Amino acid sequence: MIEDQNDILDSRIKLHDRHRFEIKLDIDLDAASKSSYEVETYFFVPRALNVGPHNYNKEKFYNSSQRYIRFRTPKMSLGKICDPALKTSPLNRVREDLSKVLSGAGEQALTENICNELRLLGCIIRGEIRDYVKVFVEGLATYDAAVPAAQRRLFVGEGLENFLGDLKNLETALASLKAELSDPAVPLKVRETAAFFDEYVSLILEEYLTLLVEALRNNPAARARFEDVERGLLAIVTAQNRYRQAMNYPSVLVPGSSNEVIIYRRGVLKKFISGVLYLKAEFSEWEGLTQVFFGLAAGTAMFFAVMVTFFVGRRYAVNSMPFVVAVVISYIFKDRIKDWLKLLFSKSLTRWISDRKIDILDSSGGGARIGLLKEAFTFLSDKDLPPDIARLRRIDNITSVDEEGKPERVFKYKKEIILYPEIIIKSHERRRDLNDIMRFNIRELVAQADDSAVDYPYVDSVTGDVRVAACSRVYHLNMVLKYTYYDREDQVTIHYERIRIVVNKDGIVRLEDVKVT
Repeated sequence: MIEDQNDILDSRIKLHDRHRFEIKLDIDLDAASKSSYEVETYFFVPRALNVGPHNYNKEKFYNSSQRYIRFRTPKMSLGKICDPALKTSPLNRVREDLSKVLSGAGEQALTENICNELRLLGCIIRGEIRDYVKVFVEGLATYDAAVPAAQRRLFVGEGLENFLGDLKNLETALASLKAELSDPAVPLKVRETAAFFDEYVSLILEEYLTLLVEALRNNPAARARFEDVERGLLAIVTAQNRYRQAMNYPSVLVPGSSNEVIIYRRGVLKKFISGVLYLKAEFSEWEGLTQVFFGLAAGTAMFFAVMVTFFVGRRYAVNSMPFVVAVVISYIFKDRIKDWLKLLFSKSLTRWISDRKIDILDSSGGGARIGLLKEAFTFLSDKDLPPDIARLRRIDNITSVDEEGKPERVFKYKKEIILYPEIIIKSHERRRDLNDIMRFNIRELVAQADDSAVDYPYVDSVTGDVRVAACSRVYHLNMVLKYTYYDREDQVTIHYERIRIVVNKDGIVRLEDVKVT
């Protein structure tokens, strides 16, 4: 994973799977009435992959990409979640609303609130356990006797023991909550949501704590020092699969089987629980002004055809051969003129208008419009490439003739996001800051790539025998990102990133960060 941080936007670019990478922006909102930023992504694709306007259009690009805008998971420690005095804890809010339901209040809004708080609680628990485990796994990788004992104890020891204590307290609190939710007076939707939440937390505990147990066992010094911690973690981990089996949950691991159910079920649960953070997007395909210009292109072409017909009709009879030939030729040119003008408009207009607009709606705030996303895609010629982007693309060239050895086509994806923090802050106490996520699939780009391995004959310098070595054939897909942020005083902050995506016919091999200066 490649990470870059600055004061305005935190960006992370990582491999999602063999064919997709993900660009994630963390956006910190202030109290301004409006906040906006732009992300321009320039893709430099080797010409050997035969990707161009003739076979890779806007539709293919948008079909290859996925966009999500969601609230960032609120930060709340495991200990604070269980603190009865913390009013913002989802656990406490579930209990508070649940007591109202059990005392006879049957409003639909209460049911929705309880379900949303349970889902938010699941998101917070996952985020906290994931982050803690990540820190401990990294710490245990370098934990050895060379580090002073006091430092080892403070950094890993106390942290691990406190973490285990918080986990046990959380289990106790969740068991108590589960007993309250099992009351028959609790609405069915709440009980079903609680079952999903319960199964999801069990999977989270099993997945992340297994990684922590493995990290402990991979370090003999740490394992010997923290036997009690390992034993406690192991007890929690091994109990999860038995618990899900006892509860008749589908996500039961059966050694020796395909276990497709557990992976499928985990995905279903994750989407359901994390859905409380996602914002709705209402697509408006093809901005109206774009259609106006495309209509002008069609009208211009038709005007040409009519004028040719009018001119020829004055010289030749309608039923004469010259008139028929002239009309057919004008029809051919009409279509070509229309296509050429549409292409010209498509390339030029993306500087000022977008391909489509997406209204960003608050799914839990009454559907309020909290932002707007505009997107535009176009291929660029060498002369249209901005100088700052061209400089960053050439920054790692070894010689001045490198360009000739790696000819490329360039396409640009630009998105502009306008947000209304005032509206967000009015509706949300804990969910404010946002994640802007884009996943891009490179499958279309490598469709015409050569085989990922090639035989390379050589002579063994020792024996003199001719041998064959299997060599990997890769392509370098380069990407330059330009982030532009506008603050409340309309001050502009610009930040760049340069990423090299090494690909072959089978997908993405690796991501490489290229330093920019």
